[in-house]
Amino acid sequence: MRIFSVQLGGSVQHVLRLLFCVVVVCGVARAQPLNSQAFTEEFAQAVTTARPSATVTVKGDLALSIKEASGLERTLFLTNAYREYALDPKRFSEIVKGFVAAMSQSGAAQGKLDRSRIVPVIKDRQWLVELHDMLRKDGKSQEHLSENFNNELVIVYAEDDPTRMRYLTTSEDIGVDRQELRALAVENLKRILPKIEMRGDRVLLVSAGGDYEPSLLLIDEIWSGGQVKVNGDIVVAVPARDVLLITGSRDRTGLKQVRELAAKFVAQGPYGLTDTLFVYRNGRFTKFGR
Repeated sequence: MRIFSVQLGGSVQHVLRLLFCVVVVCGVARAQPLNSQAFTEEFAQAVTTARPSATVTVKGDLALSIKEASGLERTLFLTNAYREYALDPKRFSEIVKGFVAAMSQSGAAQGKLDRSRIVPVIKDRQWLVELHDMLRKDGKSQEHLSENFNNELVIVYAEDDPTRMRYLTTSEDIGVDRQELRALAVENLKRILPKIEMRGDRVLLVSAGGDYEPSLLLIDEIWSGGQVKVNGDIVVAVPARDVLLITGSRDRTGLKQVRELAAKFVAQGPYGLTDTLFVYRNGRFTKFGR
């Protein structure tokens, strides 16, 4: 089954120009008129105005802590809200209203989890460590629902609905056995993803909507089905939330370019992950050591 389209051809220079255009376009979208940090602060102020009985605290980039008058406290992530805002900054007030309405509904429903919206999010291990350190400093002992993917990356599970993304905690009743969780989340991911596209020649750029490109590493049929044509074993980089680069283990020029691009993506945006390269062998992605 072909689950993505492949567009090959063109010079390496053309591919690199495309990749650098992605960096520039994403940077412009995030910075005009508010970057993610400023957006988080403005959003916190707007939520405070809309819900004066709640205490809203900025906990990090695109992360808020909201404590209701009832004592209910939760950490919410504004990834989806900021994505909508970047597409149309004039909708800021509308996005806030939708977010506040969703909070009210979820609070009334005791935060009932929608199993069909559980998705797997690939993060680097340091991101998870820093998140838990931040929570411990605030006197919270909650751990987020996660598992190892390899020595460098982890899978963090989240509920993704149209208004927000919420990372799940180990204390929640998710309604599915842990040994079945990854399969459920991957199937949900495949259902909600837009068409997956691949462009380039020696260096391939994969696009899938801008939020879950690293999570594509979990969809094994992409990598085992023979649809990815490279020189040698498949080597990937996931340097940012919205970036997935591919080349071959025997393509020295491609490897050099992927390493350079991965370093640039990690350094440039608020969504940087890791510049480590990973190779697909024996059905698994492991650190590429050459």
